[in-house]
Amino acid sequence: MTEVQVENMVVSFSVAELLDLPKIAVDIPDAQYNPDEVPAVVLQFTKPRSMAAVSSTGVVVVTGPKSMDEVHEVIKMITDRLNLVGVESQEISDITVKNVTVSTDLHQNLKLRSLARSLDNADYDPKVFPGLIYKGDNPNTVILLFVSGKIVCNGVSLEDVTVALENMLEKLLSFGIKKEEDVCPK
Repeated sequence: MTEVQVENMVVSFSVAELLDLPKIAVDIPDAQYNPDEVPAVVLQFTKPRSMAAVSSTGVVVVTGPKSMDEVHEVIKMITDRLNLVGVESQEISDITVKNVTVSTDLHQNLKLRSLARSLDNADYDPKVFPGLIYKGDNPNTVILLFVSGKIVCNGVSLEDVTVALENMLEKLLSFGIKKEEDVCPK
């Protein structure tokens, strides 16, 4: 299988029943709060690079981590900050993965016009978007293929995107596109 790299995960969880966002925004120095634009306190982290939107209902949406280990690091940073400003956060037990983006590289050029004609549920209009958009077998995933051989897959779970990529690679092999091992110098 071609090497796959997780580029982004979006997860959600709950930290409390109700939160006083204006107070949290004042008490946490680097918190951003502009309720006219986003009805949440936004916290940004550089390591791991991620962002959290904390809502008044206590629901937190985190985007940016590349693994569940990074998700847990960010959750700890969020709960530590909330605890420092007097918010007792509940035990985090139900972390829901909402979205996963992965990428891979075939290390060879792809003929997208030809692929668009061969694949069902594929859209390719280079005047609108430089990649082929494939909405195939799994309704929970979308695959983007680029002329450079790079492939990006977005879906609701790591399992979904992994299976979707494997299926796409099988289709590409059936169209005569070589496996990465066959095109990369050893």
